[in-house]
Order: sequence, then C-alpha cells, then structure tokens
Amino acid sequence: MDKKIGLIAGRSRYPLILAEKAKKEGFSILAIGIKGETLPEIEDYVSEIHWLEVGEWEKLLSILKRAGIKEVIMAGGIRKTVLFKKDIHVDKAVLEIINSLKDKKDMSILNAFAQQLKKEGIELLDSALFLDDLLPSKGCLTQHLPTSSEWEDIKFGWDIAKEIARLDIGMTVVVKDKAILAIEAIEGTDETIKRGASLGGEGTVVIKVSRLEQDRRFDLPVVGLNTIKTMKEVKAKVLAIEAKQVLFIDMQEAIMEANREGISIVAI
Repeated sequence: MDKKIGLIAGRSRYPLILAEKAKKEGFSILAIGIKGETLPEIEDYVSEIHWLEVGEWEKLLSILKRAGIKEVIMAGGIRKTVLFKKDIHVDKAVLEIINSLKDKKDMSILNAFAQQLKKEGIELLDSALFLDDLLPSKGCLTQHLPTSSEWEDIKFGWDIAKEIARLDIGMTVVVKDKAILAIEAIEGTDETIKRGASLGGEGTVVIKVSRLEQDRRFDLPVVGLNTIKTMKEVKAKVLAIEAKQVLFIDMQEAIMEANREGISIVAI
C-alpha cells in the first residue's frame, strides 16, 4: 500500500478516527471533505484537505489524480436525502452516474461511484482499514445483560434485520414484545430508533446488522456514542449488533454511558 492515501470523508467521527489511526501508522492522508456533512475537525487529522459540495465528482477526481492518489478510503455516510433536494448542484459526471442507475439503493449508488474510481485507476480500500479494534467480538459489552424477554426480541428481530439488509433497505430494526416497531430506511439509525420508540414507548430493543455479503469498501454499518445517547433519550434498553461486522465508534465512551443508563449492548 502507498503511504499516501485519499480519504473521502462523510458524516460522524468515523473519518476522524480512521485518519488519526492511519496517521499513527505512518500514512499521509489527503482528505476530501463534503460541505455540510464532514465535521470541520477533520482538518486536525490529515495532511491536506479539499472541501467540495456533495455533487462535485469531477473536481474530486481531478484533485485525487493531480495528487497522484492511487488508493482511497470512503469513511462515514452522506445523507442520501440530499439526492432529493431541488437546490442541490451536481456536475455532469454525477448526473450521468445517477441517471444510469436502475434504482437508488445504497449499494447501487456506491457501486457505481466505485466503478468510476476504478476506471480512473484509483482503488477503493477496506473502509475498516486500521480499525479492527472497533469491530467487537461476540459477547456482552456492558455490565447489564439483556433479560430473557429482551433476548426473545433479539432472536425475533435478527432474521428480519438480516433480510432488510439483504434487500438493501436498511440495517436496523427496532423491536418490542416480538413486534417490529421500525425498519430503517433513508433516515438513518438514530431517527429509526426514535420512530420505533415513539410507537412502542420505553424498553425497546435495537438490532443493527450487516448485509449477507457486506462489501467492506463502503457503507459498513456503524454505531457509536450518539447511538447510545439516542437510546438514552427514548429509554431504549438493548443494542444488539453483529459481531465483527458492525463498526463501533467511540466504543469505550459508549459502553460507559450505557452502563450508567442500564442499557445492554451485545455483539452476536
């Protein structure tokens, strides 16, 4: 691997943590920040950064090629809802890619952009590179174990979560008393949790999984401290994630918060 790599940075602290760990491994990072999506603190973790609008694909490619970047990591999602904003400006290349899609599923969009990178001689790397320690192994991560009824909800919701992930709808479900309260769609994990709790009240169970054949180059499922804070807000009680397949950002802080709030976190 080249010691100079590109980072297309999306939302959350995920890109920051990845950049920090890459820097410790001796890598130089050229980052592409997305205005309105990427946290401005990314500038403290990278050697060089360029701020672009979400639709400036031609400019992105030009920057990477001019810098001689041959390998890139995508880290952190971008709100897919921006695709439906009437005032969004996208360049000709983005329009051609979007118009060529058979649908606007996450994997359809991401695969199309990955193919465009490949055509330009740029390899898309594993989005969990440098982050193996943030992919929890099987077991209970908190002081609190799920109750027997909560385990029943986990078992009930697990196969449903895997099926919606297979269909590329989402990767999160919210369950209570063996009833599906919410299935993740375009809004993301936190809003799904809130929607589920608005229907089922406190004591809900949140399940987050990966796709059957997860492409680790992009759209790796992520939970973190914000997930636990959202669960605290709506009084959800259990977070069940797929072991070694879901990236857990700010894991130690999240576990400490969960322990304080009596929330169980299990990796299955």
